This record gives sequence, C-alpha cells and structure tokens, in this order.
Amino acid sequence: MKDFSLFTSKTICLPQKDIDTDLIIPAEFLKTTTKEGLGKHVFCNLRKTDSNFPKFNGPRILVTGKNFGCGSSREHAPWALKDANIDVIIASEFADIFKGNAEKNGILPIILTEKTVQKFLTSGEDLSIDLKNKTVKDSENTFYSFEITDFAQKRLLENLSDMDFLMKFSTEIRRFDTKQKR
Repeated sequence: MKDFSLFTSKTICLPQKDIDTDLIIPAEFLKTTTKEGLGKHVFCNLRKTDSNFPKFNGPRILVTGKNFGCGSSREHAPWALKDANIDVIIASEFADIFKGNAEKNGILPIILTEKTVQKFLTSGEDLSIDLKNKTVKDSENTFYSFEITDFAQKRLLENLSDMDFLMKFSTEIRRFDTKQKR
C-alpha cells in the first residue's frame, strides 16, 4: 500500500454515474482468488467501446459520478482498482458494500458534494490528498473536508489488513482465551 499521509496525483475522470461492480471488473475475470493481475481488466468493457477511455498508468485518484460501486458485493472490484494503482476514489455517493470493501483493501473512498465532484470532473486537475487532516486540496489551494471513520483512517494510514489489525491485539486475545479455558 502506498503512503496516504499526504500526496498529490493526477486524476482519472470518469463522469458516469451508477457504475456497478460488473462494469468495474466483469464477471468473466472473477475466476481468481488472488488480487494480482486484475488491474489490466478494470473497465475493460468501457475501454472496448471508447477509444478515448482514460489510461490507468500513473494517476492514483479516480473522480467519478455518484453511486459508484453499486451492484453486486464482489470484492474483486476494489482488488482490480487497487491493482490498477487507484488509491483514492472521489464521488458524491458510494454503494455501502463497495465503500467498506474499498477501505478494507487499501482504497480511500472520499465523498464530496456533487458540485465539487462536477468541478473536478470538468477540470481534470491534480489533487492533493491529506488523510491525516481529512482534506482534498485543488490547484487553486481550496480545501475540501471529507469524513472517514477513525478506524478506516487508522487502517489506511498504518497500512493494516484485517489480519494485521487483529494481530495488534494478539496479547489481549491470548489472555482472553486463557481465561475462557479455566
């Protein structure tokens, strides 16, 4: 996982709304149990029909329309986006299950107002993300605050997987387990 504390990146602008998980990564690529290699298939059906579809080779931030990640609860969608080097997705609304899966897999989903998202989609400007202070800064030095749970923020800042997080409590878990066996 890349550093989330503070970074600036070019953006990929995808103005569509209601992008579902099948559009992010079609079902034909879900026969794998590993996360690696899925990035090359991100939005493959859109890329087939649009020769001007943005390339996923460098920018870490995706700006998109509302209701991103709707549809099925497949975790392969954030796996594929992460493998395509997307670390942040900015939209005015996310599907709840996708949002949780994204955070769990090292992607920061940022909810901003529809007006702000439309501004970013139109300008295609570089953005700066400051996860510690929960802000996005545009090229005009305007700051936009976003919300994130303390737990999700900590996981992203400390690069913690589910297992890493649990292992931080291994002493307490062993102590509890020992008490239960008495």
